[in-house]
Amino acid sequence: MVAILAICTSTFAMTTLAIGQPNDGKSPDSSETIKPTKPDPENGRTISRALCTNCHVIEEGSNAAAVNADVPSFPAIANKPNQSAEHISTWLLSAHGPMPNVHLTRKELRDLSAYIISLRKTKS
Repeated sequence: MVAILAICTSTFAMTTLAIGQPNDGKSPDSSETIKPTKPDPENGRTISRALCTNCHVIEEGSNAAAVNADVPSFPAIANKPNQSAEHISTWLLSAHGPMPNVHLTRKELRDLSAYIISLRKTKS
């Protein structure tokens, strides 16, 4: 009986080691282990000022003299019918026209899209 208990204890210990180190009690699916961040439109504005102002008017009242008239402004993009932050993000991920392929992190992409869509005017 003692031999069987020793074998069972030894097997359990090896199984625990094979599975991995014990964690802090939180399951991988726990909402406390991974917290998605909300998009930050203000960070998106900062990103757009750094990367987009050579070609786009990024907000009302900004200097439009240096941009190409064929390039839509961010307010114009935001006010397209049925426009959404998700649609903007998807569009930015695909290669298109003369726009440079700027590599953004997922957070930067969400923030930039949130900033653009924040420029949408509500219909009265």
